[in-house]
Amino acid sequence: MIIKPQKYRIAFVINTLYYPFTYPEILDSLAARGYTILVPPQPLQSGARIYISGQAAAVKATIPNKPPCFIELNESKKIIACESKDVGNIVAAVKDLVDLFIEDFKLNLPDDINFIELSGSAVVLNDNPIDAIKKFSGTQYDIFDEIMGEESAGGLIRIIPKNRTQTDRKWFDISIGQRVPSEGNAYFVEIIFRDGNNLESILDFISNLDGKISAMITKIGCA
Repeated sequence: MIIKPQKYRIAFVINTLYYPFTYPEILDSLAARGYTILVPPQPLQSGARIYISGQAAAVKATIPNKPPCFIELNESKKIIACESKDVGNIVAAVKDLVDLFIEDFKLNLPDDINFIELSGSAVVLNDNPIDAIKKFSGTQYDIFDEIMGEESAGGLIRIIPKNRTQTDRKWFDISIGQRVPSEGNAYFVEIIFRDGNNLESILDFISNLDGKISAMITKIGCA
């Protein structure tokens, strides 16, 4: 089984009255930690609170010869996020951001974080995903045969908490299907994971994500 990350993203949703990451201070803080600033100088502005928003505000290859990690700022949604294909780099960037929160912007953690969300996707190379998914789904889709005029089967597996809703601060949503187009041996896995403002839980989940994905694919194939 080969797991190829497409994108992993950890987003902090800030819980303060005002979005704290003002311009140019946020870029100065990132630059001081070795990040290459990608945002061009902004026109001269005045005011107590000036912001920039956009993807890839800064980038840093924390671990040499690995995909870099991009920093995203979104003032309107009160989000600061980091994104990479490499788990090690995204974990290192999260630790940089936590240091920045405390040292430069005086946030009170974890109280000033509303919630943290991990999202991402990966391609998993393994044998016969569509056959495995149809088998796993069983015969429950037979009820649609008459409506569709032919035999029906499940083509996607979606795993969510039984007793929670997607608006909860604690939530997971895992979708597993066949990658299209593919040569018939690739799953496409999409992940969302939240655990309130429990950063340790988020970092533990992403650090063990390959093992979790592998275990899920194995369970589907063994069903």
